Amino acid sequence: MELGLKGKHVIVTGGGTNIGRAIVHAFAAEGSRISIAELVPSQGEIVAGEVTAMDTGALVNVVPTDVTDPEKVATMIEAAIAKFGPVDVLVNNVGWTVDRLFMEKPRSEWEREVQVNLWGAINCIHAVLPGMIEKEAGAIVCISSDAGRMGEYREAVYSACKA
Repeated sequence: MELGLKGKHVIVTGGGTNIGRAIVHAFAAEGSRISIAELVPSQGEIVAGEVTAMDTGALVNVVPTDVTDPEKVATMIEAAIAKFGPVDVLVNNVGWTVDRLFMEKPRSEWEREVQVNLWGAINCIHAVLPGMIEKEAGAIVCISSDAGRMGEYREAVYSACKA
């Protein structure tokens, strides 16, 4: 299906596994230029190899990052732009949780969930938005979860972040 994404520069956070992998494959099928922003670069490299094997004309690179750190996010965005030019689409996909009852979770796990699931998205949006405003174009997609709509008794903080 032609969606007008051929040649568009797309950044997918957490693109090395699961839903992120599927998102990368979908943009690759459209012939996009994809930057996989990944905490574990080796996972992103596997997906990059899959994209190359698809032979769709898509281009892909892996940019290591930790979305919880605004400076590392800024560095990731700069590296992605250096490789493929201005960002057309940001997909905030990365997510993290521990499946445990709220009263059993230590505060460190709550804090990590908020840092990754909420601040991670905000950090990435803050880093790409100036370029999108400058070119008066761009799209930002934040992947949520049904947990944000319905709540999950073992993922209270995650659910709040994804609401």
